[in-house]
Amino acid sequence: MIVAETPGGELRLTTQPDHAFFAAELLSLWAADGIPVNPRREDLLFATREHDNGWREADSAPSADRESGRPVDFMGIASADRLEIWRRGTERYRSGRPYASALILQHAIQIFAGATDPAGRAFADSLAGARGELLDASGADIATLLEDYSWLNLVDILSLVACGATPKPPADGRQARFVEDATHPLRGELELEPFPLAGATTFRVPCRVIPNRCYAGDADLAGEAATARWQEFSLRVGPFGCS
Repeated sequence: MIVAETPGGELRLTTQPDHAFFAAELLSLWAADGIPVNPRREDLLFATREHDNGWREADSAPSADRESGRPVDFMGIASADRLEIWRRGTERYRSGRPYASALILQHAIQIFAGATDPAGRAFADSLAGARGELLDASGADIATLLEDYSWLNLVDILSLVACGATPKPPADGRQARFVEDATHPLRGELELEPFPLAGATTFRVPCRVIPNRCYAGDADLAGEAATARWQEFSLRVGPFGCS
């Protein structure tokens, strides 16, 4: 779950799968850098859309931190739960989509690369072996995978910036800036330079808005989230200086 504070001080909840879907929509309209003619474009878009698929179950029942009472976001989830999420997420499509699954595994490998606990390190090692098997099944090589993964990683970061999860910019020299509409809790603009789309485009990301308060526990948070209606975060993507 991505938890972001709105200009009005409430909390906007965006599921990881919905964030990933926006990332895939953004990449699907990418008109530069050879993306439209990439021969593996279908698998790349599928992997981008599904790279956080393991969070479906976890995000369906958000939890509250026992000490702060704040909804737990994807960065604060317990290590054991994180492992379960990524085991599930890296196994779901292995039999039917080997190359797309290899891209999803590469994302998990990046996440667990710095793991210091024995379980995390063991999981990272198992992913590296599985990646080799999937590449053999798909007929692709590691250089091709890493090149394609760089695009999944880029739009993942851009989507996280837009959804309020991180201010971290991309690492490829591209400029990205999120400008939130101070007059509207569900409207904002993502500015990119160089601009890769054919024109400015408005996307709509599902979300829920709940009070920013201390929640007594999971049941308290679940009740609040259940009664909060689903809304859409209107996100315009355009070039720098267009807001």
